[in-house]
Amino acid sequence: MFCQEHGLYEDECFLCRPALADTAATTIGGELFCNEHQVAEHECGICQPQLASLLAPGEELKVRFESARSAEKAGLSTQLPETSRTSARVAALCEVRYNENSVARVTPFAPGIVRRVRSDVGATVKRGDVLVELHSAELAEARAAFVSAMVDAKLKARSFERQESLATKAISSEKTLQEAEAAHQTAILSLAAARQRLMNYGLSDGEVSRIAETGDASATLLVRAPYAGTLVERDAVMGEAVEPGQALFTLADLSTMWLSLAVATNDAHLLKPGLPVRALLGGAREIDAELIWVSTSVDERSRMVNARAVVNNEARSLRAGMFGEASILLTTSEPILSVPVDAVQYLKGRPHVFVRHEADLYGLRRVDGARTGNGQFAVSAGLQPGEALVVDGAFTALSEFLKSRLGAGCVDE
Repeated sequence: MFCQEHGLYEDECFLCRPALADTAATTIGGELFCNEHQVAEHECGICQPQLASLLAPGEELKVRFESARSAEKAGLSTQLPETSRTSARVAALCEVRYNENSVARVTPFAPGIVRRVRSDVGATVKRGDVLVELHSAELAEARAAFVSAMVDAKLKARSFERQESLATKAISSEKTLQEAEAAHQTAILSLAAARQRLMNYGLSDGEVSRIAETGDASATLLVRAPYAGTLVERDAVMGEAVEPGQALFTLADLSTMWLSLAVATNDAHLLKPGLPVRALLGGAREIDAELIWVSTSVDERSRMVNARAVVNNEARSLRAGMFGEASILLTTSEPILSVPVDAVQYLKGRPHVFVRHEADLYGLRRVDGARTGNGQFAVSAGLQPGEALVVDGAFTALSEFLKSRLGAGCVDE
């Protein structure tokens, strides 16, 4: 039982049970003091283990062993943090992928039959290059409708001009003139709609102008590359019936690629866009990239946090699907404190170290930082030079602290 009002275990709360006043906590300077462990009550990790989850970097809870001999028997040994110039980094797994901001599925804008495939996988194309030639009855109908609308617009324009001329001579009525004008405007709108329909099928201004000049109503639809790049996938087969939205080719601009990164959840909070990334692909090739995105959720299958970096590929040497390991650099090469990774213990995914205050008194200190990749942990916050921390036996010290959360701390009699 825990007394929420006074922040003490019920069998130690001398405010609720005055008879315990001589054996439990006392008040010093207006602050509760733990007599048993000789520390302030709000700092006693044995009496108040639930406070560990509230610690900010640099804050700590005190853990007192039964005696200095107990700490020695537990195998606790300490050392000072080292000053290092190695940049802190976060390790990640990586995979090379196409830059999806520069990938296009090339599809027709009208249904048709593939008559001819003019390119193939691996080809480098320019914007506007013809990739596939289709026979499209729907396009032929649209061409014919455009030619018809163009002829009708010319006819209605001449009729309106004639009625205008007659009206100025008072030969034609005002009603007839208005009807001719309305028919002319309707014909202009119909022509514009027919022209826009052709544009929606992917025809250029020049192609539409040639149809207007020649009256061509053929069924040939040319599917073109939307921008310069490399054809990385092909689905077009001659004689196949295709529909709008059905991919015929996949076009990619390979000048940049993506690195898909998988980061441990413990390290994800350290990441932000703009950080440099160094990846080792295939165990031999090293490349540099820049972090551009960090997911706000944890992957359901891998239980890791996904991130993404962009890498220059002007030399076209990267291939989608390549795997490797990456390091995301967190700091510059300015001197920082580093400690052995074995000295760092995690509570609810947050790093902590044990700092020695007395022979039998240690502080469970919340720190911040990341592994450097060489067996060290770079501390970015929470630790000062000259503070001795537990290196050997840190897990044993953590176990001593965790016992109190199981009811085996100072309330165990």
